[in-house]
Amino acid sequence: MTRLVVDRRHFLAGAAAAAMMTDTAAAQQRARVKYLTPFGYLIGFGETMYADTGGFFAKEGLDVEIEGGRGSAMSVQQVMGGNVLLSRTGGTDHIKAYAKDPSIVAIGEIFQRDIFYVISHADKPVRLAADLAGKTIGVVSPGGATENLLDMMLTSVGIPTTETQRQAVGNAPSAFELVKLGRVAAYIATSDTVFQLKSDKQPVVAWSTDDAAPCPGQVYMTSRASLDKSGDLLAKFFRGVHACLGAMIQAENNLAPVVDSMLTKYDVFEAKRPDKGIPVLKNSLQHTFAAPYRDKLRSSPTRWNAAYDLMVKTKIIAPLDKRDFYDDSVVKAAFG
Repeated sequence: MTRLVVDRRHFLAGAAAAAMMTDTAAAQQRARVKYLTPFGYLIGFGETMYADTGGFFAKEGLDVEIEGGRGSAMSVQQVMGGNVLLSRTGGTDHIKAYAKDPSIVAIGEIFQRDIFYVISHADKPVRLAADLAGKTIGVVSPGGATENLLDMMLTSVGIPTTETQRQAVGNAPSAFELVKLGRVAAYIATSDTVFQLKSDKQPVVAWSTDDAAPCPGQVYMTSRASLDKSGDLLAKFFRGVHACLGAMIQAENNLAPVVDSMLTKYDVFEAKRPDKGIPVLKNSLQHTFAAPYRDKLRSSPTRWNAAYDLMVKTKIIAPLDKRDFYDDSVVKAAFG
C-alpha cells in the first residue's frame, strides 16, 4: 500500500491557486460596466470606489471599471459616445448638455443640493447673492458650472451678469489665499473645500449657491440608448451604490478601514492629508450622502423645473419644447 505524503507548502500554494482561479472565474462571470467620475478620485466619489473595493458591486454581479474624469464636459462626451455606461455631473451641466443633445438623460441623484458654496472672508463677508454685484468672484473655470451658477444667482436678484468680474481660481482650499490678498472678494468651490477650510480654522463665511439658485445637485447620467439596452445593469449599479452608502453611514465613527479599502485600488486625493481625508468623508456622509441614501437616489422634478426656468432667464440655454431631463425608471427597477 502506497502512502501519499503531501507537503504543507505545496498544499497551501495549491489552495491559493485554486482560490485565485475561483475568484478569476467569478469575476469573468460578472457583467462589465464602465463608470466615469466627474473629476479624478476625490473622496466625495467614495460611493462608487468603496462599492468596488468593498465588494458591493460584486454582490450585484457587476465588475465595475471606474475611470477618473477631467470635468463635466468629458463626462458628457464619454457617455454620449458610448465609451462608458454612466457618469456623474451637476444638474445645471446636465441641462446644458441636454439642450444640445437630448440623447442624454439623468437617472438618479447622489447629492440633492448643489455641491458649490460661495466662500468669503469673515472680515469682508459676501453673505447674499445681492452682495456679488460690483465684485470680482473666483470660479473654478471659465464657462463651467460655477460661472453658470454665478450668473444664475445674479439673475435671481435682478443684477445684470456684466456687473460682476470673474477670475479662474480652481477648486481648492489654497484659493482662499486670493481672498485674503483681496484679488477676489469671494470664490465658488465645493462643500468639501469649505469643510477643509473650516477644519483648518480659516476665517471663512460660506453659503450654498442653492440658497439663491436651487438646482439638482450631482446626478448620474447615461445615454437613452444605454438606458433602453442596459437598464438592468444600471439598476444593479444603483443597488450597489445604495448598499455601499448604508455601510459607510453605519461605519461613520470608524471610517479608516473604508478609506484603506479605497486606497488598495485608487489614488484618493484627500487621503494625502495627515488625516487621510477621513473627516471629509465623514462630513459628506452626514451632509450630502444621508439624504440620497434615505430617498434611494430619487430626484425632485420641482428642482429640475426651477433650474431650467432660471437657466432660460439667464440665457444660458434657449427655451426647449421638450424637457425630459430625468427618467426615474432605473430607480424604480432598483428599489421598487
